[in-house]
Amino acid sequence: MMRKTALLGLLTLGLASAGGAQPATPLSATAALRDGAGQVVGSARFVQQGAGVQVTVDVRGLTPGMHGMHVHEFGRCTPGVDPAVNKVVPFGAAGGHFDPSMSRNHDTPQTDNKHGHGGDTPMLSVGADGVGKASFTSTKISLTGENGILNRSLVIHANPDDYKTDPAGMSGARERCGVIVRDGLSVRDYALPGPVDHPEGVAYDAKKGLIYTGSAQNGTIYAINAQSGAVTKFQEGGAYGRQVALGLKVDPQGRLWIAGGAQGTVSILTPDGMTLAVLETPKSPRPYINDLVLAPDGNFYVTDSSRPVIFRVDKALKLTAWLDLAGTPIKYGPGVNLNGIAATPDGKYLLAVQLNTGELWRIDLKTKAVKKVMDGLVNGDGLLLDGRTLYVARNKDQVVAKVSLSADYGSGQLVAQEPLNGLRFPATLAKVGNDLVVTQAQLDRIGGTPETPFKLTRFAKF
Repeated sequence: MMRKTALLGLLTLGLASAGGAQPATPLSATAALRDGAGQVVGSARFVQQGAGVQVTVDVRGLTPGMHGMHVHEFGRCTPGVDPAVNKVVPFGAAGGHFDPSMSRNHDTPQTDNKHGHGGDTPMLSVGADGVGKASFTSTKISLTGENGILNRSLVIHANPDDYKTDPAGMSGARERCGVIVRDGLSVRDYALPGPVDHPEGVAYDAKKGLIYTGSAQNGTIYAINAQSGAVTKFQEGGAYGRQVALGLKVDPQGRLWIAGGAQGTVSILTPDGMTLAVLETPKSPRPYINDLVLAPDGNFYVTDSSRPVIFRVDKALKLTAWLDLAGTPIKYGPGVNLNGIAATPDGKYLLAVQLNTGELWRIDLKTKAVKKVMDGLVNGDGLLLDGRTLYVARNKDQVVAKVSLSADYGSGQLVAQEPLNGLRFPATLAKVGNDLVVTQAQLDRIGGTPETPFKLTRFAKF
């Protein structure tokens, strides 16, 4: 079992960049700055202050003068290829400048992220004694949300930054590097072996002690030993009826249920990883089976993010269209609509989040009546209901949100948002003992350059 540390400085209603108020105890992080020999020669501290981050840097052993300083994409201070010079350089594994809005343009620290790198920070001034100091606040970066810099790196260069030349302002060699690590939080990561895994769904089989996850890129299903972290391939991608794997659930028989995305299917695997059945939804131009849940009535309920319908699979494995949403308050629009789905433990309701609008809905299993629970969960993906506490993976916002629900599940309040140690497009959640596990799906990097290895992150409930 993972060692648990209390979540210090919990984000009450999140940070400004994630759509909420500033917490009483600001979120903070630290980077130990190392030279090319790996020796710690300084530090940088990052404290969330409203919509910006206060940065304080103190480092020694540099040439007097001005030095370019930037936040880089990856949290790796090891040698690697620098694309700017096409050769292996110290700290090259940190990648290029952090560029959350994909501007592909190096610019000034005052330029907004749509037009310049988010990692473009002020320069470091080094005195005659070789000691460099800097103190500034930047709204281009955050410790949470789309501009989050946790588990990225701060790099100090040899030369001044001209703030215009791509890709790094002619700032020269990388001389110092430190990974930006969240203060006061312990998590456990489960690493996956594949280069394009993009783990979207996650489910836990308590009887076996196995965490299952599936690839949104190729449909491979992995089984992870929750205690040891050992990873095995449960079923190869491209199996019959399944090219991708989205939402996952384990039923009491140990069977694994898989939402098949644009194939419009629900696949069911036996406890030993063989395909038991592939259930097809009605043919249509734009199916997108996204998530599913087993309700106390013994039926599975399935969301379609493109078609306004909730499907049901009964105990005989018969799939039918259970609820036509066209006549309900839920209105489908462009993008991803209903996504994550959960069932209340009293057997009365379903809860479903609409990603493109941020609305959370309650659906009565007996009458099929639909009621809006709350707004404010834009980019809400997977749901995990724990009593009357609902956890929501908000993918693009890179946080796990905590919602407190009323006794009848008819209203809710957003009470906290957690970036953990830096999430990368979190998609779904599962409960493992008293902990939660979230996938870092990086769906925004499909077809691009993801951070590897892909990870699932386990953390204490907050």
